[in-house]
Amino acid sequence: MKSMTCKDMGGSCDEVIHGSTAEEMSMNGMKHVEMAHPEMATQIKAMTAEETAGWMAEFQTKFDALA
Repeated sequence: MKSMTCKDMGGSCDEVIHGSTAEEMSMNGMKHVEMAHPEMATQIKAMTAEETAGWMAEFQTKFDALA
């Protein structure tokens, strides 16, 4: 299980998000964003498939670098 803060994932607060995979952590992060930062959730949901894929590729690199 790995952990990052909302801020580390591109958000705006220090809430800690956990996940065993990058996909799980991004899903958990989205749940947090929907509850705590609804305006950000709207922006994320408006991203194109290409933008989402780019974010996920960058996030996968960050996730892989975690201990």
